[in-house]
Amino acid sequence: MTSQLQLINKILETKNYGLITLNNLTEDFFFNYPAEFTFIKNHYKSYQSVPDKLTFLNNFPNFDIIEVTEPDSYLVSAVIEDYTNKYIAENYNKVRAAFEKGDAEDAKYLIRQAAENMPKGGALQCVDIMADTSRFDRYEERMSNYDNSYIRTGFPELDRLIGGIDRKNENMVIAARTGIGKTWTLCKMAAEACMQGLNVGFYSGEMSVDKVGYRVDTLIGHIQNMSIARGFTDVNKEYKQYITNLPNMGYGSFKVLTPAMIAGPATVSALQAFVERYNLDILFIDQYSLLEDESRAKVAHEKVANISKAIKNLQVLKEIPIISVAQLNRTKNEDGSQDTTQIGLSDRIGQDATSIIMLDKKENVFTLNIVKARDGGDGKKLEYSVDLNRGTFAYIPSEGDNISSEEDLDEIRNSYDSTPPWETTSEEVF
Repeated sequence: MTSQLQLINKILETKNYGLITLNNLTEDFFFNYPAEFTFIKNHYKSYQSVPDKLTFLNNFPNFDIIEVTEPDSYLVSAVIEDYTNKYIAENYNKVRAAFEKGDAEDAKYLIRQAAENMPKGGALQCVDIMADTSRFDRYEERMSNYDNSYIRTGFPELDRLIGGIDRKNENMVIAARTGIGKTWTLCKMAAEACMQGLNVGFYSGEMSVDKVGYRVDTLIGHIQNMSIARGFTDVNKEYKQYITNLPNMGYGSFKVLTPAMIAGPATVSALQAFVERYNLDILFIDQYSLLEDESRAKVAHEKVANISKAIKNLQVLKEIPIISVAQLNRTKNEDGSQDTTQIGLSDRIGQDATSIIMLDKKENVFTLNIVKARDGGDGKKLEYSVDLNRGTFAYIPSEGDNISSEEDLDEIRNSYDSTPPWETTSEEVF
């Protein structure tokens, strides 16, 4: 007697179609009785009721009507387990066949596809927010200990507007045209996270480990980047002192991964392995266009959409913040504004992101345009006088930003030592 037979009988006896809908069961789970399941599903869809036994037997005279006394939860679990075992066995055989043909890449692709498409039957659950008020406890925790919930971006004024980087639910995208400073901004945020003691992961799809290191050294030590990147001797003494003291600064780790270090294509699955192997607290990705689509889509925008979805799924799975760089391939709107439609190749990036910061630069003035911010601050712009050679970003107050007084600026800067960005006596900015 199979669990599928028992569950179908239980549905016919109790007329409880919720056993199917509330447990996310499809015909795949009834592989021994696909026609019977489809008949019940179509009957319910047409008449909003489970067929009675007589109607059912008129269509399936050889079906065994039995008495079932097992609880619903047991029957559902047994059906899911049976199908899961079948699914694993079938995909194992496909992978083994690929290995036997010597096609290791196809075998890895099949493994990833099997994991992604694994059926997810199970009880549907929800939370009654009128009865469950535990969110207040989590609010108090965030209020009392900012650093346990958020990571500072390296831009105090930006933290004031968006609250910071959510430690468990942040999929931030930094977007700009070529040459604006996307990677510098990404490195600045990564360096700030490292200085907060975090275990930082940085995927560099284009720059070498040394190039990333030189930029981080400039951002932390404010040593001339041109000199250290090109091997000039004018900063030798200053740079040596900085490097000597670096291990004793009490910072976290800053682990850099490049495509050459990956055994195979640079995919989101490879980045997941990076996160898991080194137990990363936060991941920075430079950039979307330098990753490969595991679904093997042929159209460019579909490839980017698949990568965006995979990054979002990775963030949800591992519950660590992910900060990525994306390319802008369109000019500004007629009024000079920027929006998510300008992100290169796929609107999906804008949909999946929790926060989007678009960059612009005119001469030495660097603009952070908060296009999307889940918890407030979107629509705001912040301007900085930038010297990338020294790694400095000096905030330029502007009318209407609500953070332009000297007292306000001092308070925000001092907040990087202890106080959460939102704890301020100045006017609310949202």
